[in-house]
Formats: sequence, C-alpha cells, structure tokens
Amino acid sequence: MEGPIHHLGGTTHFPFFLPASRLVSSMLPYLIILRPLNLLQATLAVVLTTAFLGEMHQVGTLVLLILSVISINGGGNIINDIYDLEIDRVNRPNRPLPSGAMTVSSARIYLIMLFGLGVLLSWLISVNTFIIAGPISISVLIAYSARLKRMPLIGNLAVSFMLGLAFIYVGSAFHNIGDTLVMAALAFGFTLIREIVKDLEDMQGDARDNAKTLPLLWGEKRTLNFVLFLMIAFAGLDLLPYFFGVYNHVYVWMVIFGINLPLIALAFSLWKHPDKKNYSKVQLFLKLDIFVGLAALYFGRIL
Repeated sequence: MEGPIHHLGGTTHFPFFLPASRLVSSMLPYLIILRPLNLLQATLAVVLTTAFLGEMHQVGTLVLLILSVISINGGGNIINDIYDLEIDRVNRPNRPLPSGAMTVSSARIYLIMLFGLGVLLSWLISVNTFIIAGPISISVLIAYSARLKRMPLIGNLAVSFMLGLAFIYVGSAFHNIGDTLVMAALAFGFTLIREIVKDLEDMQGDARDNAKTLPLLWGEKRTLNFVLFLMIAFAGLDLLPYFFGVYNHVYVWMVIFGINLPLIALAFSLWKHPDKKNYSKVQLFLKLDIFVGLAALYFGRIL
C-alpha cells in the first residue's frame, strides 16, 4: 500500500496526547472522515445478513465481522478522501482534509492502521474471509481511489461491487455464500444508481480534477437519461426474487412502498429538475433508503 500513496505529503499529527479539554474536539475529524452513516449501513448489513442466515448465536464471529467491515470500509473512506482532496476543496470543503482539520499524513497512518486491523480480524474468522478482505477488498479500494473512480462507469461499478461483496463476505464466514447472492445483486443495483447520481452532483469538482466520470464523458443529459432508465428498470427487477419464491409477501410490499414508489417519484423529480441541488437531495435519499432495502431483505425471509 505504500506505493500508491507515498507521494501524498503533510505533517503527521495525532491528537492522543492533547489536554483532556481538547481531546474530544480533536478526535471529531477522525470520526467524521470514516463516514459514520456509511459504516452504520455496513454494520446493519452484516447484522441482518447474519440473522438472515440464522447465525446470530455465533456472537464471536459476528463481532469480528462487524469490526473488520468497519475497519476496512473506514480505511477505504479515508484513502478516497486523500485522493479526492482537490475535488473536495470544491465539492465538500468542510470535510476533515480540505478544511485542514486533519493532515494528509495523519490520514495516511490512520488508514494503514485500519486496513491492518481489518485484515487481522478477517484472518481470525477464516481463510475465505481473509481472502475477501485483503487481496480482494483492499486492492479494489486502493485501485478505486487511485484510478478507477475517475474512469467512466468503471468506478461506479467498483463501488457497487464492494457493497454487494459485503453480503458475500458474511456468507463466507458462515460457509453459506449461496443464500447471500440475491442480496448482493440487489445491493449492487441500488448502489450503482446512487453512485451515478452522485457523479452528476459532483460534476464541477470532477471537471476541475480532470476526472473522466460518466457525466463528463457522455454529458449531463445523456447520463441523466441513463440514470432514469436504471431507476425504472430496478423498480421492476427488484420484484423478481418474490416471483421466484426467494422472498415472501412482506418483502414485495416493503419493496413496492419503500423502494419502488420512491424511486419512481425521484426519477420524475430528476427529470423535472436536473440541477446540482436536486442531485444532492436524491443521492442522499437513496443513501438513507438502503436501510429500507435491508429491512425488506430481512423481514422478507424470516416472517
């Protein structure tokens, strides 16, 4: 990991030895840069998948899964912020790195510690989880931040792949990958939509960084039409697990009212108001709505 990031400079600065009165405020950037909402989603995905597989009694494995997923995803968020520093000076100036609340060197050491911890914890679970966490996940996260995210569609696919892989990761821990494949596929599709909407939102900063995202390559209108197509298509495809008997009637009703109707409404909103403010609102809603999707996957199987 030293290779892709050794050129990023800065003065190392950790807050652990500051006076107690300043410790809490100085630690805040180290929490924010992890993106707690993303980690909460990942944690919930791990817990619900474990419950879905009927393995909640394996508390030790569950704890290792949660901590390893938080560590690796947190490290991935940090390395993404390091490579996105110039873009975030435009798009998200209040993030810890562009705001100066954290130095790049501190962030680099932080992510190495998190990646190391995540790989160690995955090794304690099984060889399969170690392979997914280390050679696969960390490699994709580094490649994404360093190069893939600036490539049209490839970067979006990489992020979607990583979220879907989280379900397979849990399945591998309990030697039951097969039952997690539908969950992984649905997570992949939903995340792909959000990631492209996010690219639409970030066009200004991405153009400044010479990134070749889909909106900058295809143009805003063509990319928007593609997103609208994906949203409508997903609102039909996500019903297939019900018709194939994978999930029950609880799943289909939760998906219709919690996922599909909002997706159609959001698609109409984007069509009527294709602007940065609306892109931001839509991608944030999609980020939160994935909790509904996770609940549908869970209750659609156990009830």
